[in-house]
Amino acid sequence: MSSITASIDPALIVPIIILSIPVLYLPYSLYKNYQKKQQLKEQGIGRGVPGFLTSVKRVQIPPELAARIRAGEDVSAEEVTEALEAEKKRLEAEEKAKEDQVKIPDNVDRDWLPEGTLGSAKKGGAGGRRRKK
Repeated sequence: MSSITASIDPALIVPIIILSIPVLYLPYSLYKNYQKKQQLKEQGIGRGVPGFLTSVKRVQIPPELAARIRAGEDVSAEEVTEALEAEKKRLEAEEKAKEDQVKIPDNVDRDWLPEGTLGSAKKGGAGGRRRKK
């Protein structure tokens, strides 16, 4: 056994390893490609495949409808659509209420206004920075 390892030149070990990597990778890639083809034959492609959805948009339904569905009631598509439209109108009304907040003229010094009158709270200059120890 020691005669076999002694006959290989130590300078050739690195090139042999480098050349063996593609030789070993080729059968691996062919096997993975074969597995993928077999999986497509079994599952197919289209609506029946798990995780494959076409033209489906996920929406959050209101809590009232979610509770009814959990309770086992049948909820029609029209009820879901009406509830989503009502929720959309409510959100639009909230945004409109935010827009109707007090509008401050440009010539007012904003530093003297109490917090909450502006749309976003203004932090101090050095308050957000970390101190180095």
